[in-house]
Amino acid sequence: VGDLKILAQSTFRKGFLRLITVGGHVLSNPEDSLQAAGVQDGEHLTAVVQQPQVATSRTAFALWCCGCNGVVTWGHPRHGGNSSA
Repeated sequence: VGDLKILAQSTFRKGFLRLITVGGHVLSNPEDSLQAAGVQDGEHLTAVVQQPQVATSRTAFALWCCGCNGVVTWGHPRHGGNSSA
């Protein structure tokens, strides 16, 4: 799954995307083989490009992508640069 996602990102020149099976299952574990993820030989997959969002303060930044399970932050912890909570 991970190698396929990297190939799709390179092909479409988009860093933020999700791969989805015909049945609507999101391939989310990059460690899974395609077989373990339930993908059948010859099955079509859909690549959904996601638009990342950036929020900033004077000394911190946050990156979030619709549909993702997390936020990446950096900068001064007291001004929003700490997402460990």
